[in-house]
Amino acid sequence: MEYCVTTDQDGIVPVRNIYCIGRNYKKHAVELKNEIPRQPFFFQKSTPALNTSNEIILPENREIHYELEIVVLIGKAGESISISNAPKYIQGYALGLDLTDRNFQSELKQKKLPWLLSKSFRGSAVVSSFQTKEILSDFWLKINGDIRQKGKASQMIFSISKQIKYLSGMIPLTEGDLIFTGTPSGVGPLCKGDKLVLGIGSKTIHSLSIS
Repeated sequence: MEYCVTTDQDGIVPVRNIYCIGRNYKKHAVELKNEIPRQPFFFQKSTPALNTSNEIILPENREIHYELEIVVLIGKAGESISISNAPKYIQGYALGLDLTDRNFQSELKQKKLPWLLSKSFRGSAVVSSFQTKEILSDFWLKINGDIRQKGKASQMIFSISKQIKYLSGMIPLTEGDLIFTGTPSGVGPLCKGDKLVLGIGSKTIHSLSIS
């Protein structure tokens, strides 16, 4: 089975890998009582976690937290990419939600084990359609009409170009890779019946319901 995203110019694009940077906004690191990183670190979500629908189905008996993020789509393969050349490898920008089984993640952290299984349940990598325009305005998440998260790319500890440089220096990037670029503060749990709206500036980008 192929897992795909949509773009405003190129239609449907198959997704290869899903990478996520951790603790890339200072206030978010602080709210989870984590140290602010001195260099980027990444974890992965499985491709079956990809969710381009308008619905999130919560797993039973698990506390699932939302984490709003800018997501970039890699448009061509590359390795050891420079910061100045990094934008040339980006095919599109979207908003996404890195859904997290928070209690399970905390257990894994305590045992110093990988986070994969707390991040990769079905539907846990939510992404909107990708646009070619860079996201420079405030991006935000509303739940049941209230703004829960708001951020800006300029607030990142490690810029998108720096993330691409670092990640491509460690592992080759391929066409169709996604990078979740970090979440601002304000993360919290989701409940059945919640209505979510993701937006940029004054524009709504994606809407979801929770079941």
